[in-house]
Amino acid sequence: MTDDPKPSTQAEGVRAQRRSRRELRLTRRESCFSLSQIAKMVQASAATVRREIGRALAERRLDAPARFAQVQVARLMKALRLAEAAIELGEMKAVATYLRVVAALERYHELAAGASPRPSAKAPPTPPKAPPTPPKALTYAAPPLSDELSGADEASRVADEVSQ
Repeated sequence: MTDDPKPSTQAEGVRAQRRSRRELRLTRRESCFSLSQIAKMVQASAATVRREIGRALAERRLDAPARFAQVQVARLMKALRLAEAAIELGEMKAVATYLRVVAALERYHELAAGASPRPSAKAPPTPPKAPPTPPKALTYAAPPLSDELSGADEASRVADEVSQ
């Protein structure tokens, strides 16, 4: 059995390759701003950059809800500025976008102020109210005012005559 120095140099080579790949991965993660620009800069495909960003995000800890709200408000403010610019250029389709962004901003500002969110517009309808109770029946009915027979009495008299 001879001592061959090759395995140790191979192991060192593998370690060096892993180290260089790790450093390359870290530099890719640090420079993530725009997929197309990043892909050109690191000479990789946009899918590779997207995958690396996904890995980096998976390793991050979650932000606190307040920080998340701040980030969302910052994003919405940028969208609001873009919609305003489009409206100023005369694009009327941007008005709908502008109104949606304003509504979203109001929602985040309400949450930040501690107010409860407004109920959604599609809230289930309230059940209909029960109908009022009918009036009670009269216990005493007055006799007809005229000497003529009422319609019910006349009908019973005709029925008696027919049966005889």
